[in-house]
Amino acid sequence: MGLPQPGLWLKRLWVLLQVALHVTLGKVQLKLFPKKVKQRILAMNRKNPHFSYDNWAPTLFSTQYFRFILKVRWQRLEDKTEEGGLAPNCPVVRLSGQRCNIWDFMQDGWAFKNNVVIRHHRNLQDRLQAAHLLLDRRPRCPVVVDTMKNQSSQRYAALPDRLYVLQEGRILYKGKPGPWNYHPEEIRAVLEKLHS
Repeated sequence: MGLPQPGLWLKRLWVLLQVALHVTLGKVQLKLFPKKVKQRILAMNRKNPHFSYDNWAPTLFSTQYFRFILKVRWQRLEDKTEEGGLAPNCPVVRLSGQRCNIWDFMQDGWAFKNNVVIRHHRNLQDRLQAAHLLLDRRPRCPVVVDTMKNQSSQRYAALPDRLYVLQEGRILYKGKPGPWNYHPEEIRAVLEKLHS
């Protein structure tokens, strides 16, 4: 991949400072005003009730949280996708192990329904095994995984989650990063318009 451009280094440094300040202030607020912070987090949870405060609030502002937010924000600096633009045709892997590309699924109307929590994968076998969890939910779309180079995730700025609608190599809809900024009704409107 090579080294990032000089301007990107400055942007990354700026993001590092922002995330460090965010985590530091978050830790202070959590110590000084725990009830207020909990109320604010619970209010955010109304948008996505699948997240339990007790399950993830203790991890807020931890070292792992800092690293993850930093990774997400750095990835967004390189986001080149836009609605109406060309959809990156990144390599993915079918659960059978067969390598293919995202565009191979466009004729099938590739879309996701629901979500599954999956731990970090160390190799492609871990990733394929985790993807089998989706099959238990009987998705109405093909299930593929990103390669271990994470090209799809990077090119689509998909951390932590992001929804897209692709057709004929173009991005028809680019959702905001999830989980709190999902708007499934927008995707439904795009898909209904396509089928009308």
